[in-house]
Amino acid sequence: MLSLDGIRAMKIENVNLINLLEHAHIGVVIHSWDSQIVYVNPAAMKLFKTSLERLQSRHLLEDGWELVDRQNRRLHPDEYPVNKVTSLNVSITDEVIGLVDETSAEVCWLSVSAYPENSNGAGFVVVYFTEITEKIAAFSFLDIVQSAQDMIIVTEAKAIDGPLSPKIIYVNDAICKLTGYSREELIGETPRIFQGTLTDKEATTRIHCALAENKSITETLLNYTKSGTPYWVEMSIFPLKNQLGEVTHFASVERDVSAVKFHAEQLNSRNFELKSIRENLEDLVSQRTRELRNVNVKLEKLAYFDPLTDIPNRRAFEETLDKSTHYAHRHGHSLLIGIADVDHFKKLNDTFGHAFGDDVLVAVAKSMKQFFRQEDGIGRVGGEEFAFCMVLPGSHDPKDILERLRKRVELISSSLPALRGYEVTISIGAYYVSEVKPNETKEMVSMADEALYRAKREGRNRVSLVRQDKTEFNSVS
Repeated sequence: MLSLDGIRAMKIENVNLINLLEHAHIGVVIHSWDSQIVYVNPAAMKLFKTSLERLQSRHLLEDGWELVDRQNRRLHPDEYPVNKVTSLNVSITDEVIGLVDETSAEVCWLSVSAYPENSNGAGFVVVYFTEITEKIAAFSFLDIVQSAQDMIIVTEAKAIDGPLSPKIIYVNDAICKLTGYSREELIGETPRIFQGTLTDKEATTRIHCALAENKSITETLLNYTKSGTPYWVEMSIFPLKNQLGEVTHFASVERDVSAVKFHAEQLNSRNFELKSIRENLEDLVSQRTRELRNVNVKLEKLAYFDPLTDIPNRRAFEETLDKSTHYAHRHGHSLLIGIADVDHFKKLNDTFGHAFGDDVLVAVAKSMKQFFRQEDGIGRVGGEEFAFCMVLPGSHDPKDILERLRKRVELISSSLPALRGYEVTISIGAYYVSEVKPNETKEMVSMADEALYRAKREGRNRVSLVRQDKTEFNSVS
């Protein structure tokens, strides 16, 4: 063992610094004052996945390498550590930068320090760094169970005030099953995609304030499925932090409480009645629960479905149209809005009676329900008027869609004996929008309505289509 006197007698000149650097676990790069690389130790070459000769051929890492800051902004060469030192002649300490792999595009995060060094009249810049990727990694999906019965959403924590923020980066199977959205449709969207006209604005404001302050919050909110069906959800939102204690994401654990909320409201109104019950309490509560469930179904039907045709009513259609308009606007898709009117319906009622007229309306509604996709919107918006809307990604010919709908209704007479051979036809007015603006929904419906009157004036049983560029198409039956 070396004695204390021996340690004092040791000269620093006898320490082999190059040997020390060769075995160091931190990366070290030495530049000449003109930024040329003159030395790279093995730890640095391992991080850069290259050799000294290859690094020297890439002056300042400008050719084929990419450095980014914590906001994933690409650094200008003037912002590289070596250039900061040579231009300002100052040292930098523990600056965090990311090295982007040219093959996989993955980011390796580094804590970098650099200082100027003069030796025998020659200027050098010593840069040393350690990898800290794991310390600032976002979060682990081990915290989320994919098969959980509760719904789970994870969003980014940055830029929560943006129109499409916070951005969804993860959803589990439970929320896709309840809402009808696929995982691909939800990733990149904002949780506001589930909200509608009756969603509590005060509750959403409280949620926004909590997110802005990186705080947890629990709220009960009215949301909507992809098809427009409302449901109540109890959500607990909390921040997720990386190993440096920074909030990088928000997680929301949600539970469908529609039945519980409805039952609670109804049971409160029956509280006085329940207090008077003394016998057969268990059977009576079970009976009341069944009644409440039936009432819930009936109320939903009354609120959102036409009782005669069993398709959405005007209110439900308008909500679906609003959601479709915003969806088309966000994704740059086209939108087709149309109104179909049963031809000569008053004459039909006067001739065959109102019961026969109801049969015709039911048959037309059934035909439209079979014609349109699940994600399209349809509804009975008047006595003999039906409305529809379709989001059309890519290139579609709206004329072909409208003509196929018109011809399909023509087949009703031959397929339903109850119509007694009466020829049922419809007139269709439609408006095709290639650049959708969410605040112009009423104007778009008005354009479709005007096109419908044009089709009726020109003889009925035909299609009148107006495009956004004012070009028109009028079919002849």
